[in-house]
This record gives sequence, structure tokens and C-alpha cells, in this order.
Amino acid sequence: MSGCSTTPPPAAPPLQQTLLTPCPTTLPPLTDGTARDVALTLRGWASQYHGCATRHNGLIESLDRRQRDARP
Repeated sequence: MSGCSTTPPPAAPPLQQTLLTPCPTTLPPLTDGTARDVALTLRGWASQYHGCATRHNGLIESLDRRQRDARP
């Protein structure tokens, strides 16, 4: 028998689709200047930010894990 006795590294698993979702490019505007509207709008902005940050950090962790696993 001739040939290479080493096996190729396994293929990296696909990235989760949720990690590939882009962040929103616009935020909901204030509809009026009441304290209630400001509070609800800020809560919505914070929710969008945290959702995007969670996906972004998950993507970075996943890519870092792939790089570590690919090293010999």
C-alpha cells in the first residue's frame, strides 16, 4: 500500500443561522415626548442592542473555537 497515512481534518460544523443575522440598521423613533414613550422606546433600543450584542459575541466565540480546533 502506498499513500498518505494521515487523514484530513474534519470539516468545521456550519455556523448557526441565528449568529449570521445582521443587526438592525434603524431604531424605532420616539413618537412623543412623554416619559412613558421615552421609557418604552429606550427599553426597545436596549433590547435590540442586547440581542445584537449576544449574536455578535456568539459569532466571535464560534469563530475563535474554529480557529483553536483547526490548529495542529
